[in-house]
Amino acid sequence: MDKEEYWFNKCEKLYPKLSYGRCCAVCASKWKVVPATEIHHIQPRMHKMLRFHPLNLVPLCHSCHQLITDKKLDEPITTKHREWLQKMATKDFKGYLIAKGMTKAEYYEWCYKQLKELILY
Repeated sequence: MDKEEYWFNKCEKLYPKLSYGRCCAVCASKWKVVPATEIHHIQPRMHKMLRFHPLNLVPLCHSCHQLITDKKLDEPITTKHREWLQKMATKDFKGYLIAKGMTKAEYYEWCYKQLKELILY
């Protein structure tokens, strides 16, 4: 296993833990306290650059996640946040990494560290 695959797999195992101890972001916006049980990707998981980016992940309860997936409800994010994610989703990942002077392994390691800091144990 190379470094890229190593860090990618570590992120894959870690990001679901972001829901632990959190409330559903949609329910919270309606002043309801409902435990988050899932993590939603605002930009689809296929976007390798955003797959584990903390700004692309939202804790949700199962009901709200299903409504968002079925496009019956919008994600609880600002217009500016949505525009930034859409802009990032159109960027070329390889070009982005070259501009940042990073390898994919280093990028996934950065994502892992960011996610690790956000987890409530």
